[in-house]
Amino acid sequence: MTRYPLWLCLLALSSFLLIACETGVERSPNPGVLRVTLKANELDTTIVIRSDTTRFSRWDSFTLYLSQGRIYRGQNYSALYRTASPERIPGDTVNIIAREWLDGTPITWTDTTTITTANSRYIKYVVFESYVPPGDYDRFQMSLLGTEVDLFIPKIYQNPVQLPDSASGTMNFDVHATVNEGRTTEINLEINPFKSLRRYQDLFLFSRQVTVVSVREL
Repeated sequence: MTRYPLWLCLLALSSFLLIACETGVERSPNPGVLRVTLKANELDTTIVIRSDTTRFSRWDSFTLYLSQGRIYRGQNYSALYRTASPERIPGDTVNIIAREWLDGTPITWTDTTTITTANSRYIKYVVFESYVPPGDYDRFQMSLLGTEVDLFIPKIYQNPVQLPDSASGTMNFDVHATVNEGRTTEINLEINPFKSLRRYQDLFLFSRQVTVVSVREL
């Protein structure tokens, strides 16, 4: 009777168990993160209303509501939410003409320093951030609605905002965004806040001049 070394017997047993446990199903890849940001164009800072040209004030507000984010791969899509937390918040409002000082401190109603393009900038918002399967994506979709514009210098103008009658609430953007396992890919959008507005009677029509300015992996 042939005797085999103990180590050889253990190796054979381990190989048998590995083969027996093989399911034939490939490992599911870990997700990556898809982040979408929105920022106003730094060159679009004023609007003429009647004979008045507006100037910065610490009270200015142009409220946008963003929701229904989706990232597409062909006809398949992953839903995007406000944050990557389990709550799955579908959307949020932002003041797209809110400004911050150059050190990143938001400008508030209590600030008294004169606001200029030299000492301040528009705030950049993260509007969607979600875990998505890794892969190549070709289209981004979201709903973007305006609610109200409040401007205070040289006069107070407070007007509701609505889309033109022919416009859909949903916007689509062609993108080439690759998401890798465990990495974050960022789609950066830019909007012309004032060039998007056209005064009509007592409200503003919102034509939504939004473009994709960059897609990058962080």
